[in-house]
Amino acid sequence: MPVETQSVSATSDGTASTTVPGLSPAEPAQGSAGATRRVPVSMLLGRLVAIPVSIFAVATLAFWLVRLPGTNAAAAIGGEYADAEAIARIEGELGFDRPLWSQYTDFLAGLVRGDLGASYFTRRPVSEEIFGRLPLDLTVGLLALVVAIIVGVGMGAVGAYYRTRPADHTTRVIVSVLQSLPEYVFALVLVYVFFYLLGVAPAPVGQVSMRTAVPDGPTGVVVIDALLAGDTATFGKAAQQLVLPVLSFGLVLSAVFARVTRTNFATVLASPQIHYARACGLTPLRVFWSAFTVSRTAVLTTIAVITGAIIGGGAIMQKIYNLNGAAAFGVDSIFKFDLPVIQGIVIVLGGLTVLTFLVIDIVILLLDPRVRHKS
Repeated sequence: MPVETQSVSATSDGTASTTVPGLSPAEPAQGSAGATRRVPVSMLLGRLVAIPVSIFAVATLAFWLVRLPGTNAAAAIGGEYADAEAIARIEGELGFDRPLWSQYTDFLAGLVRGDLGASYFTRRPVSEEIFGRLPLDLTVGLLALVVAIIVGVGMGAVGAYYRTRPADHTTRVIVSVLQSLPEYVFALVLVYVFFYLLGVAPAPVGQVSMRTAVPDGPTGVVVIDALLAGDTATFGKAAQQLVLPVLSFGLVLSAVFARVTRTNFATVLASPQIHYARACGLTPLRVFWSAFTVSRTAVLTTIAVITGAIIGGGAIMQKIYNLNGAAAFGVDSIFKFDLPVIQGIVIVLGGLTVLTFLVIDIVILLLDPRVRHKS
């Protein structure tokens, strides 16, 4: 299957010009009134309609999975020494003695109102518990994503451009090592090397040490709240605490971007259009950037695919670094069998993933005219 790329044509003055893929020469990339960058309304509406349907499916799956035969939340809450009478009392208090279908309809009704219920243990609304911790997950996840994109796309592009050369072999070895290590193993290695052996990283004790005064802020993320408060000293300490968590997560994820980028980039570089661009005398940097422009759609798609791992996949990593994010809170809730929190975590993270897919789809539609024309 041929790969469509930017084609190069010679102008009357002998210089080379490029044509955006998917558009004829009579159809300029910018177009009048930005017509070529208009997102197809039908596709956008279809994505918007899919959001509530997807969230409903995720919520239904979350409800029934935690109520599989053989699970007894009341016994888990009561503890190993709870007798039958105590378990029956807990079931009555939490409504477990009602028919499952009635529990399900009440759950959906609460979800429509934005009510995820209350935690069995903290007695606080689940939405407060989750959204009070979620900014930390998003901060670490987004920073890790930036690291993964920069390192991964860089290694993949270099490996494809210098294919079969030493630079390619080096990047492939690095990618293989990173891809073979789970995030939590890599996190333990980083802590052992940089904290225990070299002593250049702070201890994994959370966002800041207990001796550091934490400024009040709207996010609960110390590095952001300190920045908003103008507390540079606390900001520096909090930023240092996040270096290892971000690197341990971002470097492992960079292997995915490296493989995707190398595969697509190498295909584009081997296309007749790129050979023609080189024959026209375009600089290596211009050729490199043109090939990367065509490959960026695959990178954006990869971002959407690994969104779930970025947002909710760092639970063990958070436990290693003592970061009290929503993912770590969800793991604790699973061991406690705190059903409302488990359901809320699944729904919130699933909803964020669906929204991310929508945003990535719109960005791809804006950047890639081939997708717009097929739509």
